[in-house]
Amino acid sequence: MRSSTFLAWFQTHSAGLRLAMVPILATLVAAVYGLVHVTGGIKFVYSHSMYVPILLAGFVFGVKGGVLIGLIGGVALGPFMPIDVATGEAQRTVNWLYRTGFFTLVGFLSGAASDAVRSYVRHMAWSAQHDESSGLPNRLALIEALTLASRRPESDVRPGALILIHLENSNELSSAFGFTIVDEVVRHMATRLTQVLPNHEHAYRIDSDKLAVWVQGTAAADKDGTLEALAKAFREPIAADGIALHGDVRMGCVCFERVTEAPASYLQNAQAALAVASERTLDSAIFGPHINRDARENLQSLGELKEALAGRLLSLHFQPKVLIDTGVVHSVEALMRWNHPVRGNIPPGTFIPRAELSTLIDPLTAFAIDSALAQLQQWTRQGMNLSMAVNISTRNLLQPKFAERVLERLDHYGISPERLELEVTENALMVDIESALAELGRLDGMRIVLSIDDFGTGYSSLQYLSDLPVSVIKVDQTFVRNLPTDAGAAHIVEAAVSLAHRVGLKVVAEGVENQETYDFLRDLGCDLAQGFHICRPISAQDFGHWHAGNGGRFPGAVAQAVG
Repeated sequence: MRSSTFLAWFQTHSAGLRLAMVPILATLVAAVYGLVHVTGGIKFVYSHSMYVPILLAGFVFGVKGGVLIGLIGGVALGPFMPIDVATGEAQRTVNWLYRTGFFTLVGFLSGAASDAVRSYVRHMAWSAQHDESSGLPNRLALIEALTLASRRPESDVRPGALILIHLENSNELSSAFGFTIVDEVVRHMATRLTQVLPNHEHAYRIDSDKLAVWVQGTAAADKDGTLEALAKAFREPIAADGIALHGDVRMGCVCFERVTEAPASYLQNAQAALAVASERTLDSAIFGPHINRDARENLQSLGELKEALAGRLLSLHFQPKVLIDTGVVHSVEALMRWNHPVRGNIPPGTFIPRAELSTLIDPLTAFAIDSALAQLQQWTRQGMNLSMAVNISTRNLLQPKFAERVLERLDHYGISPERLELEVTENALMVDIESALAELGRLDGMRIVLSIDDFGTGYSSLQYLSDLPVSVIKVDQTFVRNLPTDAGAAHIVEAAVSLAHRVGLKVVAEGVENQETYDFLRDLGCDLAQGFHICRPISAQDFGHWHAGNGGRFPGAVAQAVG
């Protein structure tokens, strides 16, 4: 460590050292000449003292310096230096030429070694601040640039923005075309970045699939315009290996007037903004104080959620689905609740979406299915012949042998597969439609009921509707809540009911909050209804009382039928 530090110091101060070394070397050569002459001539061993300035010259000046001082030293101790000063006997020419050649060789070797070391030090210094594969400066170089900026006088301060750029489909690219393709795509991205930005900022490659750029002045002041220009440039196909490729790029940006914090904190904040852009599928996001707060709360919640699973702080509430014509309770939907020791009951919409992006979704789904089937077994023993709906994630469908594990739990509780309904959201299906279809096909083959949740909020499931092995669609509550006053929502729900019936599917309308909506859905021919107007999600015990107290029917439907 000390030697590398010294070499780095020497590299930094080499110009000044070389200038100071010229008179020192001249003095040393003269001193050796004087020493040899004073001690009696070349026949004594003092001539070897000339190796000191030769080696020193090679170390400081490299090959050229070592060879030059070797020649000068050889000549100084050659024809101008007798063998014996007392007798004045001159050297034979071949002797001093041989010595000069040897001095020159030593100077050459010394200089070559010094040049090699300096070249290695330069390479190491370059490698420490550059990415080898792309040649771009790296994270350390960016940190150093920001550190230097923090030392600028206030008069030289300009608006700044650090933009983090992530190639999100790098794994897909490398798996399809090899690892080198990512390097090539990143180089193209860096080139486009410098073409878009007006002040010749250069890109830093801070990770294998991430670039960063520090923009200043007008580009930073117009951060929205800069981000939009970059997004537009990155949407263009990238030609690599003769193939037009698409780079799925997201950006996170943090803005500042001057560098007042640790440079790494700006990278951290840009990363937090990038995470938001990725989660919300945006081209870019700009950092704000809430982002870090939300990120910390999310991560803390996930940590607490894992503890909640282990500590049995999770429970299920149940909401009935009723046949609209008769009001008979057809089934119930199991909805997870988190009994947090501080925040009380936390609804699933608060923590499930974040859990779906983590590895916790599999144990959560396993808990939901197991608890729902256990409750269904208990109700069956009490004479309540109901079906149970449980929400699952596409990530569950992508897990090996998911269908087999569900069937095993059904066998464990002695529940017929037809009494279990698995709901998966429309948008989730689109993540990996081919794999989802395969697993849904296995579940359907086991006679488990499958339904599409939040139908109408997606954009492409209609083209797959006839291929999906589902029996039920649930029209999203955003349309149902505004019925029947919202004409647009009414047309959408009517079309969904008509389309589903044509392909043999039943329709559940969720979000029914008043009798008028219920009656309108009855007139449309909708099959089932679910919502607060019928019953809020309640505990298993409360649901048992509600079911028994109403004779297994929704009273509003019965009253309407009598009227």
